[in-house]
Amino acid sequence: MQRLILIFIVLISGVLTAASQSPEERYSQAGNLYSSGDYSGAAAIYRQLYDEGYRSEDLLYNAGNAFYKSGDNASAILFYERAKLLAPADEDIDYNLQIAGSKITDRFETVPELFFVRWFDFISLLTTTNIWAVLAFAMFALALLLGVIFLTRARAKGRLLSFWLALAAMVLSVVMLSLALRNNSLVNHNKNAVITCSIVTGRSAPGESGTELFVLHSGTRVRVEQELGLYFEVQLPDGNKGWIRADCMEKI
Repeated sequence: MQRLILIFIVLISGVLTAASQSPEERYSQAGNLYSSGDYSGAAAIYRQLYDEGYRSEDLLYNAGNAFYKSGDNASAILFYERAKLLAPADEDIDYNLQIAGSKITDRFETVPELFFVRWFDFISLLTTTNIWAVLAFAMFALALLLGVIFLTRARAKGRLLSFWLALAAMVLSVVMLSLALRNNSLVNHNKNAVITCSIVTGRSAPGESGTELFVLHSGTRVRVEQELGLYFEVQLPDGNKGWIRADCMEKI
């Protein structure tokens, strides 16, 4: 009985100590654990910080490294993918993601993505949603100002130039607004997910009664098409679709 009480006190003390630490202190603690070889402990802290809403490319990248070192390849891929959304041009993230991806069991003939869609997504991730939105508003305000100049100065020199500049500013405003919306969709409402169960069966309908269509293994990336209770309909990289359990995947 005394031993149980002692264990309870130790656990409570640990919880209170963790709660009293600032996010910066816990982040630093995770780095120290990683350096000392306690990869699972570091990964747990990084995961906790992420679940509490903290976001940065360094946090996500380090979490991916910690999960990879601890042997959780699926979680490593998940956090590398998340880090890539905040730093799409980071070569280290790409390299580590390729290394982790090489250990995935499933292989698919992927449907190629249109190059202009890929580049639009890349550009949208170069900065945040808020910055794109501010730039869009600034271009819109500039377009209005140039439009007023065009309408009020009938004989002023360069009047025609103000018209074309207003038109260009308006087009840029629409483009930047589109980039803001796309960035928000990719970062905050991403439909891609990573399989976290070691093995899961895709079926033709939600539930266990559907016909078995395919089998997926941990680390495979899928796209969520529909959500129905405890089951998600997912699209595989080769375009095939099926229903799998929601608790066997985590959205990027």
